[in-house]
Amino acid sequence: MKRVLIFGLALLLFSCAQRSQFERIEFQAPSLPDAALQPYLEGVERMGIVCVTNIEPFRELDVEKVMALLSNATMRGLSRLPKTTIVSQDEITWKLKTVHFDSTSVHTNTVRAALRDTLALDAIVFVELRHLQARMMPMTPTPYGMSPNPSMDMSVDLQVSLINLHTEQVWKRGGSERNLEPVRLQLMGANNQSERQLLMALGKPMQRFLVRVAPPPKRQSRHFETSGN
Repeated sequence: MKRVLIFGLALLLFSCAQRSQFERIEFQAPSLPDAALQPYLEGVERMGIVCVTNIEPFRELDVEKVMALLSNATMRGLSRLPKTTIVSQDEITWKLKTVHFDSTSVHTNTVRAALRDTLALDAIVFVELRHLQARMMPMTPTPYGMSPNPSMDMSVDLQVSLINLHTEQVWKRGGSERNLEPVRLQLMGANNQSERQLLMALGKPMQRFLVRVAPPPKRQSRHFETSGN
């Protein structure tokens, strides 16, 4: 009798195994922020972005325009954070018209309270362009030596801060970046090379920051039962 029960149970298990079908499925899974930045993101559901500079336009270089483009690009990168709403710089400056944002004011209790109470922000990414130097070079270095074509040598100093408005914890990084590009022929009077070059120089440190705070999703795979049982 015992042998019959064991044999019947084995047949039942074999039948279930035959009906179950597993398939390997690949999908994009959200990535966690860098461990060093996770404490600054604790309890953050709404995050704002502000990019500022006190550098005046020069040599037909519209610095404010470039900073606005940097703000929009940073906002798109931060949108990778799961379950987090990103508030644009335009909305922040429109609702806080009387606030002048700089490296000093953003750390005052009055401004932080306004960001929390008026915009319901939990954190803010504050980006400041502190230094910019651009100069024309008579030649352009290449992997094969010096090219006789002139180039533009651009150096920037950018500081990025992640501020938790509830815990008042501040993560801050700054540093210099250099970009050297050959001068290209401008068509129909357009002079956008300096703006593009400045955006490229600023984009490198911002990309390093975004990879840490809002890394792109990673491809993962799992085995799922697709038999429907």
